[in-house]
Amino acid sequence: MDKEEARFILRCFRPDGADAENPDFAEALARAAKDRELGEWLAQERASDAGFATALNAVAIPSSLREEILAGLAVERGESSAYPDTFDCSVIGAMASIRPPQNLRAEIIAAMDRTAAAEKGKSRLPWRIAMPFAAAAGIGFAFLLSEPPKSSVVVNLPPGDDASAPSRAPLLPAETGPGTNGGTVPISIGKVESSAITAVETPDFTLDLQNPDHHALFEHLKSAKLPCPNSCLPPGVKNMDGYGCRELKIDGKRGAVVCFRQKDNLVHLVAFKRCDVRCKLPEKGEPAFGKHGKWSVARWADDEWVFLLMGEKNVADLF
Repeated sequence: MDKEEARFILRCFRPDGADAENPDFAEALARAAKDRELGEWLAQERASDAGFATALNAVAIPSSLREEILAGLAVERGESSAYPDTFDCSVIGAMASIRPPQNLRAEIIAAMDRTAAAEKGKSRLPWRIAMPFAAAAGIGFAFLLSEPPKSSVVVNLPPGDDASAPSRAPLLPAETGPGTNGGTVPISIGKVESSAITAVETPDFTLDLQNPDHHALFEHLKSAKLPCPNSCLPPGVKNMDGYGCRELKIDGKRGAVVCFRQKDNLVHLVAFKRCDVRCKLPEKGEPAFGKHGKWSVARWADDEWVFLLMGEKNVADLF
């Protein structure tokens, strides 16, 4: 085994030393112990790997991770819509900031050439080593071919957004402070959406007040000190007849839902205080559209409130 072959094998040596007793690495480690240059390179390589592991460990795991994982599974089943939250964006930004070494491409090609030569000879690398090398080569080439500009962070647009559309208004920052109801942690926008849909789909769903005049519904909400969306109605909702309203409480947070009659269909407008909901949403007038099962959903926010508009027909037509 020459120096380059030893370097090639040791690139997948784990920084915690877990592979030190693995016979697959024995010859390469012995070569590094005898060769000062190779030994110094291995020390630097392990330090770099340890630094990367430390950076990943520094990413805080949110308390709502379990809920967000379940929401992600629901998205795959077509039961919900996906919107990147603060944790998603922090991980995406961290990964986008990683830059490969300048000579990575040449080293990958050289490694592939050595692997191909080894397969033709009698001695072949153990399959436990060869598999990670092949995966690393594929990831490296994909990274080099699709690497975004250094100043950019790639985030998937929510369903309904057009990647070719003109630039939209900047997104509002996610709230991280305590909520105003009981001092608890803000609830996620995904939970607001899921809970609101569950509520209106419940067979015994009732309303606190029924009135075709939606202004009367708004006055009722104001008197109950509940969020009132009277100044933020989408254009297509302003001329609809009201149907009813009620309080919507989620994890101690007080919100409201107002129902409007759209011919033979009902449209539900949900409102919560901005400080009570953890989310990253477009500003007023720039809703994000998505699907949640049979429901068409629009999300947007302003400095005070977070809104959801839900209907069985396409709510995008109401903006």
